[in-house]
Amino acid sequence: MESLDPHAILASLDLSNVEQIELVRGGSSTAIWRVLHEGYIYALRVFRPEQGESYEREIAAMVAARAGGVTVPQLIRQSVWENHPVMLLSWLPGRPLAGQLLSHPTQAWRLGVRFGQIQATIHRIPPPTHFDPTAWIEWAGEDETALKQRLHDLKLRRTALLHLDYHPLNVMADGAAISGVLDWANTHAGDPRADFARTYTILRVEPYSPTGDSLRMAFFRRVLERAWRCGYQMAGGRLNDIALFYAWAGAVMLRDLSPRIGKPGFWLQSHHLDPVRQWTADWKRRAGVS
Repeated sequence: MESLDPHAILASLDLSNVEQIELVRGGSSTAIWRVLHEGYIYALRVFRPEQGESYEREIAAMVAARAGGVTVPQLIRQSVWENHPVMLLSWLPGRPLAGQLLSHPTQAWRLGVRFGQIQATIHRIPPPTHFDPTAWIEWAGEDETALKQRLHDLKLRRTALLHLDYHPLNVMADGAAISGVLDWANTHAGDPRADFARTYTILRVEPYSPTGDSLRMAFFRRVLERAWRCGYQMAGGRLNDIALFYAWAGAVMLRDLSPRIGKPGFWLQSHHLDPVRQWTADWKRRAGVS
């Protein structure tokens, strides 16, 4: 994302004389600043001009999630600055779940179970009525015609609110408690199995470093995955006939990560995605997708 002036953006929100502004994330998706103003901490989130639809969908999803009992950032103000949709959000306490668990590994099971329970809660929330309940299927990419057709042909079990980026960097932990869920930009309506499968695939096979997982990280990922799945099933029950959704989640990960291979600033190389390719092929075979 091109250079942005957070002071000018805050002025468009009638917020001036802030005590501190710190860039948290800037890149191709959205830019986020941590803002301290009159003793309160906020998140300033700025979208690209072409992300207006995603911006509106994220606001609608957070309203629905909050009404359904899930803690999300509160929308304080919103505006458009030089064609960029802008939102000012409350800052959730704590830090990302991943960092909390790496510092306090003994909390992995307890927080992992709660991590799963909250996702099951999201899947009990009816999505906003204007959300397309099948749009998520197209994320598999243009080359996955057979896989997408199988998903379109399925009689969907039910339609729910989906986060579709639910992982330990988008869930906040404050000590031994989950304090909220962030980043609803990918949210859609659809079959909960898609969201469950995407989280499972992220926990199991997404590459986290150029040298692969250390023994400690591999153990950590497996414990968290089992705790998350246990928590989800406790709150939402067991999901059946899910092989097709695991194949879809693998295809989505390949579509997302492949363009980064060999790009400046990214360590990702083609061989780092071999486990994802194998995962996708295995689940396609189990689902009977040619």
